[in-house]
Amino acid sequence: MRTDEQILHDKINLPRLVKCIEKSVQEDDWAKSRPAKRDTWIKAQGMLQKIRHARVLLKNVELDDVDTTPASERRYQHFRVTLERLEDYMLKVEQQVAPPVQRPKALLPSIRPPVVKSPATQETAEPQSPSAEATLVPAQAGPSRIIPDVEDLIPTTPSNSRALQEELSEQLALMATQLRRNATHFSESLQKDKTVVEAMQEKLEGNFDFMKRERIRLRDFRGKSGGTTCLVIMSILIVLIAFMLMVFVIRVT
Repeated sequence: MRTDEQILHDKINLPRLVKCIEKSVQEDDWAKSRPAKRDTWIKAQGMLQKIRHARVLLKNVELDDVDTTPASERRYQHFRVTLERLEDYMLKVEQQVAPPVQRPKALLPSIRPPVVKSPATQETAEPQSPSAEATLVPAQAGPSRIIPDVEDLIPTTPSNSRALQEELSEQLALMATQLRRNATHFSESLQKDKTVVEAMQEKLEGNFDFMKRERIRLRDFRGKSGGTTCLVIMSILIVLIAFMLMVFVIRVT
């Protein structure tokens, strides 16, 4: 649900955006930008993106405007026609300055074919030592070779597996202990923070009550001081009037 502030913001920005796009399209000379086609194409893409954003903004404003008037309808129609005209023009410019699509160079012809050795060549290339032949894997006819698994090369004995299990159990116990310590430390930190927050809350509540009492006292004092000030001013005026009357009576008599 859009707020009233967003609706007002879109209504204000729509005319500005349309005017800015129209001014940018009219001021730029798209026909003389032949040497830098790529830059012009990128600029045209950005201008088309702005036009699409303006069309979305216009659509939102029309949907949010419940009480439409003939003047607002004419204004929206003017914006719509202007955006369509600018979009058609920018699409033509984009087609004119679009860089040609270049297919990448094929990599398959540049790859050398694998060299397949014959069985006779492999047999002559093998060592003649009978002890070495007993430990080697017999060669197959083709480019692929059988590679033994790493787990097959590691001797597995009951003592090694038992030691590995003990080491893993010790590591798991250490990790569990460390996790328990971290949980305890975290709970203690939370308890301390809770105590500090409660103390601050009590202080704030006390300050609030004190400020309320001081506000009431200040209001009462202002009322009393206002009445006292008026009484002083009236006394001064009465004394001045009496003095002037006395001076006048003395002068007359």
